[in-house]
Parts: sequence; C-alpha cells; structure tokens
Amino acid sequence: MFLKAQTLDDALATLISRLLKSGLRTVSGKGPARELSGVLVEIADPRARFSRTEGRGMLIAFLGEVCWYLSGSDHLEPIEYYIKEYRKYVDASRKAIRTRGAYGPRLFGGGDKSQMMALLATMRAKQGRSDTRQAVAQIFDRSDLHRGKDIPCTTSLQFLPRGRKLDLIATMRSNDVYRGFPSDVFAFTFFQELFARSLGLEVGSYRHFVGSLHLYDCDEGPARAYLGEGLPWGESMPAMPLGDPWQSVRWLLDAEASLRTNVPIRSDAEIDGYWQDLARVLTVKRLVVAKDLRGLVRVKKEMVSPVYNAFIRVKERSLESEITTKNRQPILPGLDTAKGRQGQ
Repeated sequence: MFLKAQTLDDALATLISRLLKSGLRTVSGKGPARELSGVLVEIADPRARFSRTEGRGMLIAFLGEVCWYLSGSDHLEPIEYYIKEYRKYVDASRKAIRTRGAYGPRLFGGGDKSQMMALLATMRAKQGRSDTRQAVAQIFDRSDLHRGKDIPCTTSLQFLPRGRKLDLIATMRSNDVYRGFPSDVFAFTFFQELFARSLGLEVGSYRHFVGSLHLYDCDEGPARAYLGEGLPWGESMPAMPLGDPWQSVRWLLDAEASLRTNVPIRSDAEIDGYWQDLARVLTVKRLVVAKDLRGLVRVKKEMVSPVYNAFIRVKERSLESEITTKNRQPILPGLDTAKGRQGQ
C-alpha cells in the first residue's frame, strides 16, 4: 500500500480509516489488532509534523521525546516526565532505571562520535562531489532478538541529500498507528530538518515504510473519536533558522533539563526565537502541573510564532475548567448559605 499525504494529520486519518476496515488480524503481547502490511507513506510537508487535533495534539510529549533522543540518554526518568506510562510500554520493572531499547544511545550516544554525527560527517564530506547512499543510521540490532519486549520498532533511517534538498526514509519493522506513528514522524522529520540545516539544504520529502502497521483493539474507540474531530486545517511548524543549529540544540537540551528539574533556564540573547518557542512549549507542561493559569497566558503572549497558540489554548481551557471545578463550593440541598452565615 502506498499513501501520499501533505501533513501528518492527512496521513494519520487515512491510515486509521483503512485499518478500521481491514480484515487482517494479528495478535501480539500487547493484544489483538487490525493490521496492514508493507505500507509506504510519503509526507510532502515534513514540517507539518504534529497533529492539530485535541485527541492527538501531543506536542509536549513528542518534543520531550525528541530532547530525550538528542541527549543520548537511556534513563527512564526524563521520558516518564512526559509520558507517564512509558515504563509499561517497554515492559520495564518498577525498579528499572534505564531502558535497553532507547533510541538515544543508538543514535546520539557518544556525542560528536555518535552514529548520527558520523553519518552527518559522511554527507558533509561527499557534499557537492557525489550523491551519497551511505548516510544510514541503524537502530534495530540483531542482539535485540534476544531482549524480550523492549525491542526498537525502527530498523533504520536513511538520509538522502539530493540537489538542494535532504530526503529521509524511515524503515519500521512495526508501528502502532495511533500511538507510535505520530511520535515517530515528529521525531524523525525533526532530525531531517536538523540535518538539512546542518548541511545548508532545504527539507525534502519524508517517506515512512512499515512492515506491520497496526491498530490495537483497545485503541479503536479513541481512534474513531480522532476521526470524529474532523480533519483540521493543516499548518506547519516554522522553518528552522538557517545556519548551524547545534549551539541552539545544546541550549534547548539545557532548557529542557532545567524545566524538568525546576531550575531557572539559562538565558541567551543569541538563541533564535524558533528555539525559544520550543522551550516555551516545554514550559507549558510545568505550568499546567503547577496550575499556573497566569503563567500559561503569559507564555502564549511571548510566543514568536502563532503556530502553537491553538495548542496552548486547549491547555488553557482545560486548566480553567479544572480550577473552576475545584473552587466551586458544594452546597447541601435545602441549605440557604447566606441565612446560615447570618445566624452564626
């Protein structure tokens, strides 16, 4: 099956619709599911990487996961801050501190000597001389066959600099369409743009090939609710600033760790508003937890790009409703509270 879509939401809605009609069934350790096999999805606008719906608009979690990958960490605490049930998804014990299947060490572990930095160096070395076919990052390893349930779903990422654009092909052995597909598209297209900027190229097409694309029975209700919201108007994230992005990436990772550990963010006037907006998106998480409605309104006003406003408004409305419900005083039937106070 081949699907060409403009945005993540376009692709997600079509894939869910087709899976709901699929008669092909599969059963795994995570439960029964509907399946499509050999699926290739091409997303024309890789910057339209997060859902505009309330049901799948998980921008904070996806961005937090990207930071976790970029940090090269396999510790559970940073990702559990954004995805509470992550430990359950990877079948980690209560005492586990790390997860063996984490993408961070496989992609960015070792800093400048990491696999991703090596393939970036390969593309730079051959830039202008040949169209390299060697810029491949391997995630799935043969040793994973003996590791139980914590096995990476992604097998490889292949970057293809062609002309003045950088294309990316992600190959998946398995993908849960409702939960895994949106987060993978977000992360991998972010890396695509990050490397495109590193090479002075524009973002090309994104292709996502899946051996087994599936929708678990337990997610059919939420998936139908997602379709019921209607296909939102597509809007892309702003273009990443031109020039070498790695100083800004390091600043963002420091900001993320500061927000997660309740430490003031290190200010830097040289950091472009694009990156500061990403830190503000992550700030929303802390403000919601603290029930700081004024802070949430302030962050929305500080945003350089209006792209994130609708997402923040959803959080704002939810927090307003929560605070209103909490502050509402219960009144006992038949009790006139005004008279009761007067008689005291």
